[in-house]
Amino acid sequence: MALTTAQQVRLKIQDPWRFGEEDQIANGTASAFKMQQGAPYSNIISASASVYRAGWSATGGTWDNALGRFEASGVIDQNESVHFNYLWAVFADDEIGHFTAVGVSVNGAALEAVQTLMFDAWKRARWQTPDGTQYDDTRALDNLAKMQSALSAQIVQDVGPAGGFESWAINQGNYS
Repeated sequence: MALTTAQQVRLKIQDPWRFGEEDQIANGTASAFKMQQGAPYSNIISASASVYRAGWSATGGTWDNALGRFEASGVIDQNESVHFNYLWAVFADDEIGHFTAVGVSVNGAALEAVQTLMFDAWKRARWQTPDGTQYDDTRALDNLAKMQSALSAQIVQDVGPAGGFESWAINQGNYS
């Protein structure tokens, strides 16, 4: 079976839907639970929830997949274990569709995704604590810039350069 365009783009940018699973303990006062995945850094689809011992399922609540948040229809008893299963990815299907529409091809859509990630990369930091621990996440922007360059070159190779020397010479008479 052939891959859809969205699946091809996900393969190219290495953003497949991933399985997530986690357990949270209810505190007896809250009815909402935030998953480890979800906005602002990822998107959730195909989620389910269940409470151990109570036999309760996700039919008694609602999912906000974009925020990665589950809201039960009521407060869950204190110390009840709530189990969540879900699929998540960095980009939602709507975003992949937008990249494809703007980028026209799989490589163009991948380039759009890389450019989106570059905006996030500007927020990367380099720091060091007094005990000598170091953190340097500034290489992300450099790596994304290399990916942007490689994808741009691939698009030019696939499509070919725009115009040519004959169009340049012909159009020179239009300029004074």
